[in-house]
Amino acid sequence: MINILLKQKNTDETIEVKEESKNIQIGDDHYEVIDQAGSLEDSGAVVLNCIPVKPEGREKFEARFLNRPKKIENEEGFKAIRVSRPLDGDTYIVLTQWTSEEAFRNWQDSEAYSHAHQKRGTDKGLDRDESVLKSKPYHEVYDVSEEMI
Repeated sequence: MINILLKQKNTDETIEVKEESKNIQIGDDHYEVIDQAGSLEDSGAVVLNCIPVKPEGREKFEARFLNRPKKIENEEGFKAIRVSRPLDGDTYIVLTQWTSEEAFRNWQDSEAYSHAHQKRGTDKGLDRDESVLKSKPYHEVYDVSEEMI
């Protein structure tokens, strides 16, 4: 089991992440990890990509992530990824951990990122499929706090 405390960029807000086996708790919300790579660590930057999905879109959304090209794992500064299904609610969390925020930003500018998001904005993209997304995804960047729990 690992517990880490995250501090949101430019605020004093913190959020606790607890991972045990195929379950992860982010703040007060509980998730089942459906895809993962790497190990969560007590240092670096964590990005929470929050993706609200309609009930009827869950299967299609999960299939897209389970069949992803998995290029992010080879990016410099990458530590871990958790694709997490909500046990309550409708917002999936894709947690990625990086050695630094700069490593995350470099990935956003990479060919691997472009490849992973190549269908976005097209008729094949989940963002255009009205049966999948409930609202627009968003992400938040955190630093792992030096205060271990």
